[in-house]
Amino acid sequence: MQRDDVERRVLDAVGRAMGQFSMLRPGDRVAVGVSGGKDSLCLLHALVLHQRRVPVSYELIALTIEQGKFTAPITALASQIERLGVRWVVREDPATLRLVRAGAAHGCDVCSRHRRRTLYQVAAELGCTTLALGHTADDCAEALLRNILFNGRIASLPPVAQSRKGTLRLIRPLVYATEELTAAYATAQGFRTVGCVCGERASVRREIRDFLAGLRHRHPGVAESIGAALANVSPYTLFDRALTKAGADVSPALAGAPDEDASRA
Repeated sequence: MQRDDVERRVLDAVGRAMGQFSMLRPGDRVAVGVSGGKDSLCLLHALVLHQRRVPVSYELIALTIEQGKFTAPITALASQIERLGVRWVVREDPATLRLVRAGAAHGCDVCSRHRRRTLYQVAAELGCTTLALGHTADDCAEALLRNILFNGRIASLPPVAQSRKGTLRLIRPLVYATEELTAAYATAQGFRTVGCVCGERASVRREIRDFLAGLRHRHPGVAESIGAALANVSPYTLFDRALTKAGADVSPALAGAPDEDASRA
């Protein structure tokens, strides 16, 4: 894909998510979580371009959390972010840094929780109303399968959420953008990325990602189907008693239940 085409597709995906889920409000100060990878850099870049296209006025601050796991100095991102004219704030996450220094065994889930907590804290200190994260359509699909297979629940990554204390709105503007698209965008823009050592380890997340990649290769349209499923839930067909009770007065046809033959197939 040509650079202009890639940029248009990314901005269209971001604009669709922004509009459909009412992600931004006039006067928002948005902290953009920049992890150093292609997705977060794509998000920051796209939000700067989106800012120029829409009538809604909002402010952007790039926010990076240092956990002692970058594969190269994070300062390598400085020139790229400066060119965008965005303020960049880098803060340390003491909890994860202590684990790293002590050589304590811990996984991505622990790092993620610590990072998210620090992001919330720093974003609030900076007076931000919104925190934007670079999760893509692929991340949402992986989260759905991970929750079903290992956590016993049907759940994914919501496009918009509120922090537990209610002080920050969490948004994911790339929920309609695939990893393939963000990778193409990063290549087209010549992004210099900084990885995390956790990304090189074997994990359940890696297994699910490889599984989905294999399915997509053999069955075109799988990724789109999973994305569509997240917006096409049939509560009548599930086991949750609260949902069953709520839909007790709704006929199977209206609730989107499958017919008898289809349910046996």
